[in-house]
Order: sequence, then structure tokens, then C-alpha cells
Amino acid sequence: MKVRLKAHVLTLPRWFAIPFFSSAVLIGCLLAGGHFSELHLWLALITGLLIMAGGHSFNTFLDYEWTKLDKEGPEGRSVEKRYTVGQSVIATGVLSSREVLFNALGWYFLALGPLIYLAISSSLWILLIGFLGMLVTFWYCWGKFNWTHETALAAGVGPLSVLIGMFAVNPNPPWVIGLIASFPFALVLSYMGLALDEWPDAEANLKKGVKSVAYKVWEYKFDLGVYLLIWILFLLIYHVFLIAVDILAPLTAISFFTVPPLIALCVFIRINYDKVVLPVVGVAALYLVLLTVGQAIGSV
Repeated sequence: MKVRLKAHVLTLPRWFAIPFFSSAVLIGCLLAGGHFSELHLWLALITGLLIMAGGHSFNTFLDYEWTKLDKEGPEGRSVEKRYTVGQSVIATGVLSSREVLFNALGWYFLALGPLIYLAISSSLWILLIGFLGMLVTFWYCWGKFNWTHETALAAGVGPLSVLIGMFAVNPNPPWVIGLIASFPFALVLSYMGLALDEWPDAEANLKKGVKSVAYKVWEYKFDLGVYLLIWILFLLIYHVFLIAVDILAPLTAISFFTVPPLIALCVFIRINYDKVVLPVVGVAALYLVLLTVGQAIGSV
């Protein structure tokens, strides 16, 4: 019973991603003029995280029942990661497909409460954005077979999360600025993160017809550390651009302190993937958290 409860409450939602999604929502709130003393800011954060939890749970269900990527034996399905085992809950018999489906719907149902309140008290646009966020997981699973895998996740953790934060605190926010500022959040967890996350799954999933740049990094034997470093360099250049055009506060540069450890981890990842992957996820999350803290302090 404890194992099943843990799967429902802790494993399926994949709470390890909280720093990535919450930072995006909070940046949206801050860029739209919100403050931490506002109820709407916290409701936006809760809404974003509940949608994230439902999306992750749906991903487990869909990759078992729809795409069939995780329906085979241990060698044919997604590998359990050090930071999440949510993808194997059905395959290992911990929960049934129906239980996972109801779990996913449950998180979405919980998200409707604050989402509807924010729509009524702030902007109806947030209702549309929230529903689009709920649909991202279906695009994400479908996108694994048409080269939009990374783009789907980027849309969820980047633009949609930022816009939820913006419209929650401001009925007429500078949403174009929000879209421009959302790219670092989209990049870290998707274009960078998926190559890291999918590395041990690439061989099995490529045989099933998956089409994704993240998998091609493995197939073409492109050095994973170098691939991540290229994205890190692009991320830093883009971040400096956001500061230069006065979208982000200069103090967000405190997040650059995470770059040296990221570089070091990228050097060791080729021969120590299993040991290095969790620290990389942690430092990447810290980068976005420090960026958000810098924006909160620097915009006062």
C-alpha cells in the first residue's frame, strides 16, 4: 500500500522538475509586475505545478498505452533514472494503466480550481493557456515520432509557464517580452535536458522509430558533453542579450556561478554518466533558481 501511495503522490508527478517549472512561472509573474506578497502569484505557481504533475503522469500512461515505448520488457523500455522512475510504474506492475490515468486526470482536476479563479479575477486568457499546458503532454508523446519532441517540452516549461505567471498577476501583461524571456527556461529542460535524459534510452527507442535530435546525439556518436557545452554557450549569450535589452535585471547574472561546475560535469559525463547525470540536473536547476532570485531582487 505504501509503495502504491508513493507512486501516486511522489513518483508519477516527477517533482524533481519543480525548480524548472516554478522558476518559469515566477519569472512571468515578476516581468508582469507581480510581487511575492500577492495571492495571485502563489496561485499561479500552484496551478503551474499541478499541470506539470498531471502532464508527467499522463506521459507515463501515454508511453505505455499509446506510443507503446514503455510496454516491452526491461531492456526495451525507458531506463529508470537516478532522479525519476515515473516512466516504469505501469510496466513494473506498481500501478495499473487505469490507476495512472485517474492519477493524471486528478492532478488536472486540482489545477482547475486556481486556474478558474485566476481566469475570473485576472484574465480569461489564463484559462486557454492552462488548457494548452495540459495538452502539451499529448504533443510531447506524439512528437517523439516527428522531430518535435524537444519543441513540445520547450513550449510547456517555457512560454506557457511564463504566460501563466504573467496573466495571473496582470490582465494585460507585456506577453511578447514574456515569450522572449522564456527561452532560457525552455532550453535548459528541453533542448539540453532531453539529450541528457534520453541518452540511456536511445538505442531501444530508435529501433521503435523515434525521431528526435536528442536521440541522434547518441546514434551519431556526437559527444554528449560537447553537445551540452554548445547549448550552455548559446544560453549564456542569450542571457547576456536579455540583460542588455533590459528584459532581465543585471543581478540575474549571479546564475553564471553555476557555469564552472556545469563545464566540469560535462567533461566527466562521457565516462561517468550514471554518477554525473544527477549533479548536472541539480546544477541546471540551480541556474534557473538563481536567475529567478536575481530578477526578484534586481527588479525591486
